[in-house]
Amino acid sequence: MPALPWISPADADDMLFDDPLGSSPNFGFALLRPKAKGKRNTTADLARAKLQPSRPDDAAWGPDGLWPITCTTSRLVPAPGVAIEPDALEGVFEGYDARVKPHQKLLATVLTMRFDHGWQATDILSLVGMYALQHLALERRLTSLTVVHMPGDELSARRPHVHCVVLARVHRASGWGELHRDLVAKDAQAAFDSEWSAFRDEWAPRFAPG
Repeated sequence: MPALPWISPADADDMLFDDPLGSSPNFGFALLRPKAKGKRNTTADLARAKLQPSRPDDAAWGPDGLWPITCTTSRLVPAPGVAIEPDALEGVFEGYDARVKPHQKLLATVLTMRFDHGWQATDILSLVGMYALQHLALERRLTSLTVVHMPGDELSARRPHVHCVVLARVHRASGWGELHRDLVAKDAQAAFDSEWSAFRDEWAPRFAPG
């Protein structure tokens, strides 16, 4: 199987529409629509781009066709009742893209949570993973992919951060349902920013360094 072309972080950003409110210091909110700047988007491309912030070596692409992962760590959090095979990361996103409705205006939302230097990747994944399980999977029946980037590991001054790619349609055992109303609401960015801030204020002290 030929290797898929690598998607740079800049090209991944070009897929997204930032919310009109802009990005706050600790939280970002962006929308993946079927088209952006004249190009067709897919959630599989976005997920792969977030999982591969640096270009994989050609040898990293095995004969099984599974995506090489170059991010620090990641976790797929499915909606409850949805059976997902352990190595089915690619299948989840490609299957979702294959079932996009002709007039579906939103494919996914990307929540970005930023952390101070000194946070460990495992603690970041645990904290955001808890949020994804409670507020996205259990409360909203949404499947999401959490990807941790640690730019400081590459001698960068940028802060550690998480991209949480949230598939916009409700996920049930029977398949993909309707767009979740919370993701398409006019106040979606403010609502998710407030929700994450409250969750972080409650739980972060248990993970914070020192």
